[in-house]
Amino acid sequence: MTKTLTLTALFALTVSACGDVGYTPPNPFNPNDPTQPTTPWVNTPPSIHVASPGTMSVGDDMTILGNHFVEPKYGDVRVIFKGTFTDDQGQSNPVDMEVEPEWKSAAKLTWKLYPNVVFHPQGDRLGQFLGEVRVINKGKDGSLTQSNSLPVRVSIGPSLIPRVVRPHNSNCQSVVTGTLENTGFTLTVEAIGLRAATADTPLNFNWTLLRQNWTVAFSYGSFDPDSVLPKQGAVTIEERVTSGRSSAIQDGGNKNFFIKIGNDLIGNSRLKTLKTAPIPAEAQNQGHYNATVNVAVQDAAGKTARISIPIKVRPQAELIYDGASKIAERFPPSMVSDCIPGGDIGRNVSYREDNSESRSRGMSFNYNASAGLTLGLPSNPFALGLNLSAGFGVDVNASVSTTQSKALDISGQILPGQYAAFYRQTTRVYRIGRIVGNNQCGASLDLGEAILTDWIFTPELAHGASCPPPSNLPAAGKFIQ
Repeated sequence: MTKTLTLTALFALTVSACGDVGYTPPNPFNPNDPTQPTTPWVNTPPSIHVASPGTMSVGDDMTILGNHFVEPKYGDVRVIFKGTFTDDQGQSNPVDMEVEPEWKSAAKLTWKLYPNVVFHPQGDRLGQFLGEVRVINKGKDGSLTQSNSLPVRVSIGPSLIPRVVRPHNSNCQSVVTGTLENTGFTLTVEAIGLRAATADTPLNFNWTLLRQNWTVAFSYGSFDPDSVLPKQGAVTIEERVTSGRSSAIQDGGNKNFFIKIGNDLIGNSRLKTLKTAPIPAEAQNQGHYNATVNVAVQDAAGKTARISIPIKVRPQAELIYDGASKIAERFPPSMVSDCIPGGDIGRNVSYREDNSESRSRGMSFNYNASAGLTLGLPSNPFALGLNLSAGFGVDVNASVSTTQSKALDISGQILPGQYAAFYRQTTRVYRIGRIVGNNQCGASLDLGEAILTDWIFTPELAHGASCPPPSNLPAAGKFIQ
């Protein structure tokens, strides 16, 4: 027969401030800690099986399926296109280009054909690319591996090409993919593969924006558009072009547009305000939102083209945390129970904490104030307006307590004639996030590090032939001064 014994330890651990449950992650790898096993990463050569679709328009995604595409934490993936692009006028141009795809998984990549027909020198011709595609893994350790070559044929269909996507009256490049909140914008697109507009055969352009992502206002004619426009959801601005192939909308513009909700025309008015909206509360955890602008065009013959213009809206300063951490210090294991004999028949024991030991979380910074000043940011990192708790995923002002850590509820068995004791070890951990500054042109600048001091509590049921048995937890040590 086996006896069961439940122990409740009375001890406490505190961290300045009261607060939520302490975060107890898996043991973080620390290359400075010789007690931890290491599993070296190997840059396995990738393979590529599928690249589709075979017909694309500007703004479409190509999906690449294969294996062993390197994870972002270990390196970067690049896609190589090599071959020939023959345009719709029969002119051929060699292609040998490297592009950066979006990593979805070790078996899937996507690549956007944007902002124009990148296979063509001028980027504005329909045609066909014929050649091969390869994937290259670029490891952070300097290693390079590449995949097999996959034959590929890509035909370019009628498209809308973004000619201008940038803050109004700015010196940014013509097409940006990121900007700041509360920024006025100018957008221009040009249709290719459709007939040029005339008075008898106009082109109808429809610009669709989400009101929660864009601050849109009109100058009022005989009615107030804001009285009928939704505060959330889509609003469409239509322009009927009678000359050329282009359409434009801008903050402070002077052109009149038709205004639609769904397919319902509600009037026409001048667009006087077109600004990115403030970052909403629900997007604070990720630090940004996507202010996508959808544009569609139709010619008099019914031929169409469309594009989704991606614009990522970020704050001027943000915290980016990918889970990276380093063990700074391990304290000696503490015996938190009496020595427990197994007796003649052995026994089951369990342990939980009632009295708490707490430690205080704390913040420190390695901040490049001079670089921040070039973006108009304050020199004090605490004045950047960073949502540190959202960025790190824990309340940075809260205490971490052993009684709130479920990892300390453990149980085990003591064999007959053996002894056991419960131990607890406290570990100080640095969680390190990057501080990034952004400008209205979408450029980012590394401004340093935000360092959260956090704590981990590790329990153990030690066994031995004598009382008390020694702990087998890692030896105490300070790994970062």
